[in-house]
Amino acid sequence: MEEKPVKSLKSTAARGALALIAGSAALAATACGAGQISQTANQAPAVNGTNGTQGDAVVRDVSLIIQPDNSVSLKFNASNQGIEDEDITLDSVKVQDATLDFGGQKTIAADCNIVADSAASLKEMGAQHNEKGCTDYLPTRVTGENFYPGAARNITFTFNTGDITVNAPVTSFYPEAGQTDRGQDGITKDGTADADIPVGEH
Repeated sequence: MEEKPVKSLKSTAARGALALIAGSAALAATACGAGQISQTANQAPAVNGTNGTQGDAVVRDVSLIIQPDNSVSLKFNASNQGIEDEDITLDSVKVQDATLDFGGQKTIAADCNIVADSAASLKEMGAQHNEKGCTDYLPTRVTGENFYPGAARNITFTFNTGDITVNAPVTSFYPEAGQTDRGQDGITKDGTADADIPVGEH
């Protein structure tokens, strides 16, 4: 009668230990990945504008935009979300370490809003054709120094319902796709008759 070979206990134990180590490493990697997701899931990209609320007053998409001519505009949307026919007033807007020509108190009717941006951007969106609607268009220009992309400044909106202070990002102006084109001389030009290469043909 032939005797069956006896398996080494040492080799069996070694394989079991390797399997245990591999399983622990996979579990650790999974836990690490889950931790990274939980830490970043609620973070907003810095390039987006900032939002804030105070009573029925809401401000959205607040950001400081460096224009092509290096001037700075304050972009925001202020709205009255009250369900009753009660106006709210935007009394002032202050930019940290800078001056904004606000132009005086603004009244916002219920379910209406103010859209603020540079005069050029408002013109591009056709704001001059909607002046009689429920939206008030406000061109802005900020006077100050040391504005650069990636920075941020505190903006304080004072309403009759209270103050809203947000930390607004400073970003560069980005034209819509097709609005500019880099010519053969390397200079960016309007994507119209002034461009050396017609948009969409390069």
